[in-house]
Amino acid sequence: MPTTKLNKTIFYFFLTFFIFFSFFPTLSPAQNRVSILPIETLRAINNEISGDRAQDYIRNIAHIKRDQASKEYHLASVWVAEQAKKFGLSDVHIETYPANDDTWYYMQKARGGWDAEFAELWITSPTEEKLTSYAEIPVSLANRSQTSSAVAPLVYVGQGTQLSDYQDLDIEGKIVFAEGDGARVAPLAVDRLGAAGVVVVNQRFAHDQPDIVSRIRIFTDTPTFVFCLSHRRGEALKARLLSGEQIIVKAEVKATIEPGVYENVIATIPGANLAAKEILLTAHLCHYKPGANDNASGSASILEIGRTLRRLIDQGKIAQPQRTIRFIWIPEMSGSIAYAATHPDVVERMVAGINFDMVGQYLNDNNSTFFLHCTPHSQPHYVNDVIANLTEFVAFHNVEPLNNVSNHFPVLSFSGSRDAFRYRIAGYTGGSDQYIFNDGLLDVPSAFFLIWPDHFYHTSGDKPEICDPTQLKRTSFLGAASSVYLTDDSPELARRLAGEVYTRAKARIAQEIKRAFDLINLSSSNDLHENHKEAVNIINQVYKRELAALATVKDYSHRDQDVDEYVNALLQQIASHKQVSSNDISVFYNVTCRGRELTPERISLNAAEQEAQTMIPRRNPKLKGPLSSNFLVDCLGDYTTLPITSMDSRITYEILNFIDGKNTILDIRNAVSAEFEPVPVAWVIEYIQLLSRAGIVQ
Repeated sequence: MPTTKLNKTIFYFFLTFFIFFSFFPTLSPAQNRVSILPIETLRAINNEISGDRAQDYIRNIAHIKRDQASKEYHLASVWVAEQAKKFGLSDVHIETYPANDDTWYYMQKARGGWDAEFAELWITSPTEEKLTSYAEIPVSLANRSQTSSAVAPLVYVGQGTQLSDYQDLDIEGKIVFAEGDGARVAPLAVDRLGAAGVVVVNQRFAHDQPDIVSRIRIFTDTPTFVFCLSHRRGEALKARLLSGEQIIVKAEVKATIEPGVYENVIATIPGANLAAKEILLTAHLCHYKPGANDNASGSASILEIGRTLRRLIDQGKIAQPQRTIRFIWIPEMSGSIAYAATHPDVVERMVAGINFDMVGQYLNDNNSTFFLHCTPHSQPHYVNDVIANLTEFVAFHNVEPLNNVSNHFPVLSFSGSRDAFRYRIAGYTGGSDQYIFNDGLLDVPSAFFLIWPDHFYHTSGDKPEICDPTQLKRTSFLGAASSVYLTDDSPELARRLAGEVYTRAKARIAQEIKRAFDLINLSSSNDLHENHKEAVNIINQVYKRELAALATVKDYSHRDQDVDEYVNALLQQIASHKQVSSNDISVFYNVTCRGRELTPERISLNAAEQEAQTMIPRRNPKLKGPLSSNFLVDCLGDYTTLPITSMDSRITYEILNFIDGKNTILDIRNAVSAEFEPVPVAWVIEYIQLLSRAGIVQ
């Protein structure tokens, strides 16, 4: 093309680019000096809430074995309920739900409880030596090990996870010593090859923490045992076996798997005018002993939030919430889905939620970061921006600056660290109870607090002393402050919230536009045209998502028509710039094509996309909650694994969430592709057809 025409094209591109960014300024992280809540409210919360108290709660919880549906779990439930009553929370009670292999809660199968009474592993020859015991290191015995005993030679089998590891070895009636995952070793060695039991060596965090032991859970047809040894002890034992030493070990286990009950501890702070609407705070109380950070820390945090808010309300330092705050201490995910299935009317009243899981450990000691994981794209909601504002406020005032900062607001415990508050606001992730409540039919937009990495995750090293009272205070402070805002509905706070969501929406749109530009920039000549199509989809989806998030502000205040009118004006302002953004991408694509001597192609739908555009799936309203693989097996028997299941598991989770009776399959494909990565539409069709065969989709 002539140079003059090219220059004119580039000129108009940069002109629109300039206009766009004058409307969509970027926001620097951690520059938020101003809280969305009045400073007087924050001071009241900061003066009352205590990380030291929270750590005391952790000590009380962590000494109890809290495996789901186990008999001992009840002790933890009773302790939490007693504290909640002592702190003045309302409607405190413990609910139970059957937990056995015959019970389903929507699409999640219940499991019986596992209780261990005694387990020890000894070397009896050539010299007697105790290797481990359940009393001293509870996680050294794999969960779901059962009553059994054996005195037998110990046989080294390498990894022990595939048949070739056992070639030329006679392990029948013997105890195998493996370096692989005990959950994979046990079914092969015991059920298939006749071993009496299994001993494995801990590999997790082995170089940094050679003396810890990791939690294992096994599923075998034959009652058996798996013991786990620390890396240091296991390597010493391995060296002896490889040298040819004949070692006889004795294992004795008394443990059972029986039908039990899931227990939820439930409490509330009742709302006033809008008591029928609720904010949900959850933390799982379950896990191995000690399980301090995972997740006595989350349980302690919401207990301290309840104590703090109740006391401040009683003292008149903060107002009674308009909406009810519901606290639930649960067996992870099992308790959440059981509650949802039992109380659909209560779940229907829930406006939003925050889940607390692994929120207490020292940041500097573990090179860890506090994560605010937002709701998935299928659940756009103002809850994310409320918490993001407060998180950035705490971060700004709890990182030592080069220059003095006026109105400094430290959030520190008396006995904890002075670690800087490192944080990250990230997209949705599963793995805890927000996974249940963010389901499209349960429809409780739920954020997630997490500290990661955790170098003691699911190990014997997860003790109360790894938790930092300062970080516990910060987490609890953020939860309490967020709850105060979310449970109010004043017009003043509603207007402030509208402005907060609006400005953050503009920043997120700008980030997604950059992502779309980056996708084109990084394209090869072979995939440039297809990536242009994906880039345009990114733009379409971010506008759709941000408009939906801003619209939820209308549900915040029920007393001010002016707020709704203001929100409508903001919605129109954002919507009016969608075409500008799309044009920016198209102009840049055209410039890139010409620079590479390629002919631009008009975006069009292929045959599979045209078919997907005509298909509108609908979920079975009786099957709420996320899908489990157990449910598919129960419905379909053995089924062929689909290609899409090899991708990020959040993709199939969100496909189900986006099925709302309005979205076409192409809409769903485009939504999850913008959220994660491009997904072939044929794979989405295939997956939804599988859901249809299982009766999940109509």
